[in-house]
Formats: sequence, structure tokens, C-alpha cells
Amino acid sequence: MTTRGTCAGIILFLATAVGAEAAQAAPEDARYHLIGSIVLRSGALSGHLAVDAATHRLFVPHSTRLTVVDLEQGREVGDVPETRAVRGVALAPGLGRGFASNGAANAVTVFNLRSLKASSDPIETGASPGAIVYDAGTGRVFTMNAGSNNATGITAADGSTAGTIPLGGRPGMAVTDGAGRVYVDLEDRNEIAVLDSRVLRVIRRWPVASCPGPVSLAIDVPHGRLLLGCRNGTMAAIDTGSGRVVATLPIGHSVDLLRYDAGSSLVFAASGDGTLSVASQESPDSYRLVDAIGTRPGIRAMELDPSTHRLYLAVRESTAMAAGRHRGADATGSLVLLIYAR
Repeated sequence: MTTRGTCAGIILFLATAVGAEAAQAAPEDARYHLIGSIVLRSGALSGHLAVDAATHRLFVPHSTRLTVVDLEQGREVGDVPETRAVRGVALAPGLGRGFASNGAANAVTVFNLRSLKASSDPIETGASPGAIVYDAGTGRVFTMNAGSNNATGITAADGSTAGTIPLGGRPGMAVTDGAGRVYVDLEDRNEIAVLDSRVLRVIRRWPVASCPGPVSLAIDVPHGRLLLGCRNGTMAAIDTGSGRVVATLPIGHSVDLLRYDAGSSLVFAASGDGTLSVASQESPDSYRLVDAIGTRPGIRAMELDPSTHRLYLAVRESTAMAAGRHRGADATGSLVLLIYAR
């Protein structure tokens, strides 16, 4: 793992005047800084990161493999076989199983969290499965199938297909409250679909006209709030009981990922313009932007380890930059995880 000193030049100036003002007002315990990086093998990122907080392992989907990184050791420790073009990963720690959505194969690979070996034949899904979530309340995994505008329900314990749910729009991200509700943003309808994971159907639809192109979701289970990232440079907080938008906040443009840290009541938004926005939840209906950190333009993957409160942002290094700064970088460039912490 490199140190902050070896990563000189990675941090950029804050992207906007709003971000600069937020940084000046941020309390020190809310300020995040780049503290290091982990260099991975070359390969294009194909989907979203997933963390197993109990084991401090991070799952990184490459175009040709699903790589597993030990965050404590700061290095790769293995690959999950039979995984190509993985779009997302869902973890069921109580069952010792992981589930990877293979977008090109229209299937889910089930693997053992300890050995990383595939534990069964691939499970068929709808077309182009992307986001995937595990609902502990029902013991079911759900894939969001962008190519067929539906969701596939899978029984996590045995891998059997529980059913298919028509969504009526193209699904993007999805989150679950762990108690029978799955929330999906329908990107082409500016709408949130609420699924009942027990009866396998859409039970509510919430229009979000003020959030054009909803592309990312996070959930605050204790306060019953959805956090929705919008393409117009804003984030919306939505009441999970009524679907009412209770707050909006400016963030970076081209947001791709949101994360909520219940332990610190902080919300993180990673945007394609190179901004990591940090907001403090003052109350369930009140949020305040406290920092806007310049990272790298084009970062499209972020994950939070809630046990350490560290953030991991994935970026593809060019060959010249990688060779100049990181030992072990190969001729085709490397995927690098930038580590941010308070």
C-alpha cells in the first residue's frame, strides 16, 4: 500500500466554489483525506464494488474476473472463477455465500465467501442483470435486469428461482431495508419502484420529477430515508414511508454512487466531475454539505467499509502515471483503489 506522500499530486483543488466554502465550514471529524492507495492488476472495471465488513474484504469486478482484495493487508488475495463482466455483487454473510451478476451471460454466479469457489451452476436471470441486492428479511437475492425491465428473485440458501417481477421501466440501482422492501430507481421513468420481496411484486411507485435521471441509491434504515443521486447535480432525501422528498442538496455533477454511513451520519456522493461530496445528516429531514473533495474525473466506483468508516474509490491509472508512482504497475496500466479516511 502506498502512503499519502507517494500519492502526491492525486488530490486536486476543490471542484467548485460551493465545495470550497463547505470545506472551510467542515468540522475536523467530518473531513476526509486521501491516506493511501492499493494497486490492482490491469483490467477495466465492469461494475460496482462490494465490501464484506466482517472480513474487511472488497470485491472488485473486472471485465474478465471478480477480484477479492484484503483491505487490512492492502493486496489482492484471489479471484472468483467463472465471473466475467460482473455488474454487481451481493453478500449473504450468514449463509457464507456471495452472488455476482454476470451481465453478459444473463446469469448469477454463486460462490463461497471463504474459499471463493463457485458453489453451484449459474442461475439464469432476465437480460443484462446489473444491480443485485440481498434482502436478509426474506433470504432472497434480487437482480435488476436492465435489458428486460424486470427483477429476478432468487432464494439465497439453495439458489432456486423465486420468481420474476415486471418493473415497467429500466432499473438502475437498488437497495433493501433488510425487512422485506426493495427500492429500485427506474432511470427512464424518473421513478422509484418499491418491491415487496415476500409477494414478489411492485407495491408502490413514487415519481421523482425533481430528480431527472435518478442513477444512484443509498438507504438510511434507522431514519427511514432513501438517498437518491440525480443527474442535475443534486441529491434528494425521500421518506420510505410516504415517498415524499424531504430534502435536496447540491452535489457534484454526473453522480454515480452514494453511500450512507450510519455510524457517523455522513452521506458520500462520488461524481464523474471528480468531486467527492460529503454531507452531514443534521436530522432525518435536514442535511448540510460539509466537504467537497477533488478526487479524479471519471471515478465511477466507490464503496464504504462501515466498520472502519473508510472509503475506497476505483480509478484506472494510465501507463505513464502508474509506472511513475506505483511499484508493480504493468505495461497496460492498473486499476487503483484510492483510500479516504477521517
